[in-house]
Amino acid sequence: MSDEIRQIEEANAATGLTKLGKLMALMGPAWLAIALNIGGATVTAAVVLGSQTGFKFLWTIVPQVFTIWIICILFVRVSLATGKGPVTVARENLGEAAAWATGISVFIVNLVFHAVQYALIGIIVNAIFGVDQRVGAIVGLVFVLIIVLNPGKGKTYLKVIETTLRVLVWVLLLSFVIILFRVEINWGGFFRGLIPSIPADHGEAISLMGVLGAAIAINVPVLAAYGTAQRKWRKEYKGMSMFELTYTNVMLILVQFVVIMAVGSTLFAAGQEATSAVVAARALEPFAGDAAVYLFSIGLLGAVFTTMVSQVLISGFIISDTLGWDVNPTSRRFKGAELVVTVIGATAPLFGWNAFQFTIYGGGFNLTFAPLLVVLWMVMANRRNLMGSELQQKPIMNIGLVVALAIVLTSTIRYWTGVLG
Repeated sequence: MSDEIRQIEEANAATGLTKLGKLMALMGPAWLAIALNIGGATVTAAVVLGSQTGFKFLWTIVPQVFTIWIICILFVRVSLATGKGPVTVARENLGEAAAWATGISVFIVNLVFHAVQYALIGIIVNAIFGVDQRVGAIVGLVFVLIIVLNPGKGKTYLKVIETTLRVLVWVLLLSFVIILFRVEINWGGFFRGLIPSIPADHGEAISLMGVLGAAIAINVPVLAAYGTAQRKWRKEYKGMSMFELTYTNVMLILVQFVVIMAVGSTLFAAGQEATSAVVAARALEPFAGDAAVYLFSIGLLGAVFTTMVSQVLISGFIISDTLGWDVNPTSRRFKGAELVVTVIGATAPLFGWNAFQFTIYGGGFNLTFAPLLVVLWMVMANRRNLMGSELQQKPIMNIGLVVALAIVLTSTIRYWTGVLG
């Protein structure tokens, strides 16, 4: 029995806060995945939606997070059963076409949103320090290179990244929570927002789909699965993986809730529509004081850094696996593959491109590719010879995935109907 398995058993034997603390200390792969979701695109989409519609669509956060949570469980369990990454699993069990469909889908989504992060960091640094936006892009590039090119070997390499992401996620969450104590929350609007309602017009529908598309990101479960395979987690970690995926997705709910609460209680109430998270930070100043600009910017900066690191990491995984290379994060090929999205993404602010216009379309790519990959993984997860008796898909999971698939398909149809008029 490994030391880690022994620690998990000790944690499960504990109770209350002691048990929670022990399990939190053992978390790993889920931090890689949640850093993609609690990112600049998700925060920006929540800001835009909150300033346009207030609390009206607060209720959508729960089904949205349920969807990505159960899809993550699906992908991770296949990796727990096989010990391999998603593209290799698809190639060995569904054929070469499925492997390339997975690789291309994830790469496109990853690339679009990576360019958005570079645009965001340039604007944030400009807002805080007043320097040229291109300086911000360079700062982001240097930070990413330091973290993802760290010299650690094996598990140590990933633990450096996981620890960095864990700290950044807590920084961004606490920054947004502090803002709530500086504004007057419209609690009536908050509770009304938990009652389901539908978009009243084309603009509301597109903004809502932007939030759903940013959070229901197909690269999230793929990265969670790669992290699981790299940490060599197998069926013995089934309970641990369920805990960490649930824990981190609850954090995703909280981040979106606090952002919409702050923006909906202030900007929406004042009739001020924010076109980005940085615009919202500046607009919050009359309601929450000078500190709001810095708190919101720090929170957003944390969101951008977490996403950038995870996106670069998944670039290495997806390119290496799709091309049939050895998926070894410490190899030169892998590190070269990691730099592909960084080199392309960094050109957005350096050449003055407005990557924000691609945020909504990036969400559309997410929603469009997600159903295909979910169906493919459901097929594999229901194969007893692949999953084994302990990990084979249970009826309740299939039902949950069908519900998630219905949510994604409905959102996809609504999105493209809106875009195409």
